[in-house]
Amino acid sequence: MRIALMLSLALACTSAVASDPIVVVGKLLSNKPMDYVPDECPENAICLRSWWRSAIEVDRTVSGQALSGRVDAAVMQHTDLNEQLKKEVRVFALRYIEDPAQRAKLRVDYYLDGMAEPKEFFCLSQDPAKLGLNTPRVYVSGEGDLAIHCFELPDARDSR
Repeated sequence: MRIALMLSLALACTSAVASDPIVVVGKLLSNKPMDYVPDECPENAICLRSWWRSAIEVDRTVSGQALSGRVDAAVMQHTDLNEQLKKEVRVFALRYIEDPAQRAKLRVDYYLDGMAEPKEFFCLSQDPAKLGLNTPRVYVSGEGDLAIHCFELPDARDSR
């Protein structure tokens, strides 16, 4: 009886942990349509989304279950991502697929719930406005001589 109770508690804890969101930092290696997943669009309907497989190279886990290396995740989207944006460092939100049938159908263990748009931030020890930089938002960490001012230059991505 005692062993059965401990086993059921362990399974309940594992299930709760598995459904927690996982946030990682990494790079998107590839993003391809899942041609092996049948189209779920109803007949005579126009559907603009389908399942895509995103391969992510995880550099580190920020929160949730620790992941590392290559992780494949399923995401619903309507078109491919811009090729030059794929390999930039970004934050990804993943969620474990609880349903074994859905994992088998998609051939991955995670959903890709979201990913941050890659941004290029610059940080200075001085307020950028005092240097003549017109920046819409400045994030300040620390105070006085220890303050760091971080900002994104408008259209910094276009100058690459």
